[in-house]
Parts: sequence; C-alpha cells; structure tokens
Amino acid sequence: MQKDNSLRLNIFNIIEIGGSGHSAGHFFDAFMVILILLNIFAVAMETVQPISIEYSKEFLYFELFSLGIFIIEYFLRVWTCVEYRSKPNVRGKNNFRIRFLFSPLMVIDFIAIAPTILFSFVGFDLRFLRIFRFLRLFKLMRYSPALTSLGKVFYAERRALIATLIIILGLVLFASSIMYYLERTVQPVAFGNIPSAMWWAFATLTTIGYGDVVPLTVWGKVFGVVIMIMGVGVYALPIGIIASGFANEIHRRDFVIRWGLVANVPLFHGLDANLINSIAKRLRSQVVESGRLIVYDGEKAEKLYLIVSGTIRRKDEEGENHLRQGAFFGAKSLMERATFQANYVAVEKTHLLILDAKDFHHLLNHFPSLKERIEQTYSEKTSLDFGQTEVKDLESL
Repeated sequence: MQKDNSLRLNIFNIIEIGGSGHSAGHFFDAFMVILILLNIFAVAMETVQPISIEYSKEFLYFELFSLGIFIIEYFLRVWTCVEYRSKPNVRGKNNFRIRFLFSPLMVIDFIAIAPTILFSFVGFDLRFLRIFRFLRLFKLMRYSPALTSLGKVFYAERRALIATLIIILGLVLFASSIMYYLERTVQPVAFGNIPSAMWWAFATLTTIGYGDVVPLTVWGKVFGVVIMIMGVGVYALPIGIIASGFANEIHRRDFVIRWGLVANVPLFHGLDANLINSIAKRLRSQVVESGRLIVYDGEKAEKLYLIVSGTIRRKDEEGENHLRQGAFFGAKSLMERATFQANYVAVEKTHLLILDAKDFHHLLNHFPSLKERIEQTYSEKTSLDFGQTEVKDLESL
C-alpha cells in the first residue's frame, strides 16, 4: 500500500506539478505540448487531399498513438488527483475524484478524447471529428500560465463582458431597425426586414465592412457614418476590459510570488503582514548572470538586494565570503547613507529582489518595526546563518 502511494505521488509530481517541482516534469510538459501542437498540425494537413491520400496510414497511426497517450494521461490524472488532499480517506478520495472530473481542465481533457472514441464505434463520418480534435488545442492551458491567467480574466470579468455584449446586441438591433426603414424601399433584398439588415449592422459595427451590402440613400449613408463611429468605441469596450483584467491578473500573480519570497527572507520573519505586503509591492525582480559585478567597493548605496536563488561572492581587503538564498546586502549602507565597502559578484546565475533607496527609507519611516529589526540584526556580533552561509562581516548582511 505504501509502495502504491509512493508511485502515485511520484506520478502526481510529474504530471500535475510538472517542470516547476519535478525534474521529469520538464520532459513531460515539453512532450505533451509538442504532441498537442503536432495534433493540430496533423488535423490541418489532413484537409489537403493529396497529402491525406498519400499519408492516410501515417495520419491514422499518429492519431491512434496520440489518442492512447491522452487516454493514459487522463486516467493517471484521475488516479493521482487525491494527492491534492492531505490525509485523504477512502470515501473522501472517491468524492474528490468525482469533483475533480468536472473541473474545467479535466472537462477539456475529456472532450479531447471522447468524441473520437464514441464516433469511431457508431460509424460516424470521421472527417467531422476534425472539429473536435481541434479542441485539443485547449489542453495547452495546462502548460501555459498565460493561457490559464487569460481564462481567469474571462471568468473574473464575466459580468462586465456580458453587459458589454448586451450593449452591442442592443446597438445592432437599433442600427438594423433604423436602416430597415431608411433602405427597405431601395434595397428590399438586403434591407427588406430587420434580421436581414442585421448582417449590415454587424459588419459595420465591427468595422469589417465587407462591402457586399451598403446604403444607397443619402440618409442611409449619413446614418451609416454614425454607426461606424459608434462601432469603434463600442467594440473597444470588451478589448479594454480583457486587456485591463489580464494586466491585473499578471500583476496579482507576480505580487503573490514576491510576497512569498519576502516572507521567507530571514530578515522579515515574524514581521507584520501589512509590512510584508508593503515591501512586496515595492520590490522588483532581476536575474544576474554568472560573473557579473553587481556593486563595487565605493559605489553609492542606492539599493537593498535580497537573494532569491544563486550565490553572491563578497570580497574586500579582509577576504571574501559567499551569500546564498535568503541572504541580503546593502541595508547597512543605505541606513547610513554611505557607500558599499566591498565588491559583490554573482558566482552563478542569481535571482535578486531589489528595493530602491527611496522606497527603503519610506518603509523605515512608516514602519519602525522594520528599522528595529535591521538595527537588531547589525547589533548582533555573533555569526548569523542565512541561507546556509555564515556571514562573517556585518556589511555582508
């Protein structure tokens, strides 16, 4: 039983946690993304008759191979999904699996395989299955944080988007109704009724303007110009809502990541959540390549540096030591408004979080607890261990 749980956890780490938490997850994610893209490419190429005839067997074998992979992946996700829960019981496992089956991503996975299996047994025209196989493109949402964020934006802004859609439909009905009365006698075929006139309204409001249906009367042309101008503004509404929501979602996700990183820095352990929130808002991220000089001896202190990952070598006249994950430097120089007393060089590729001097002093003025924490840190003469590094010089903090 223990062996079964261990195997399930390992598979869970590979297919659910993916490249962010498991070495084999990188390969799995890359393989699945390539397989999905190849499926979309194959569906498109099958519509080219000469290629479809010549390589019909190859297309069939590839579809069977892909379908097999997707089926195995689907059932492995169902089997391992209970690892999301802590201390699951037998009854809880089954209930959780049922809820998991109806989650959005699992529904997409089901749609990617079910139509092909179902219609193959009932003798349906398999050419129609191309439409459903194109839906496999949505499986990329599992492997693309940007697509996931976009999906969250549509859900979060659904009320605003629905309201915008109602406005657009109302404007279409208004435009088609007016144009019906202005053009029906001149163009009874194109504008003989309001539903027919709606084709012109949609084409005009979206600024596409196919040109197959155009107003001929003077007043029809005048009204058409008004609708064109209104269309530019109205159809900008959903675009603006989605763009703004997407930007906010990206900023929120980045902020959550920064907040977690700040909370794990030893210097900030135990500080008030509002203070950590204020620090996280002001931090910016920077990746430094191996061998790059970050600051030099005598440089004016204008930034506080927090090490997220990687190693920094601090070197001065007395020697050198290394700073690793969780360490920080520059705080003392900033507080004294002095210069750095050593050179700091990246030993390997290093991820830093940087706090500018202006924001640093603002936080010190508004949050005395932060100032006290830093002063307490520098007042301790004993060696402190930050990120597996023994800091032998107070300025290296």
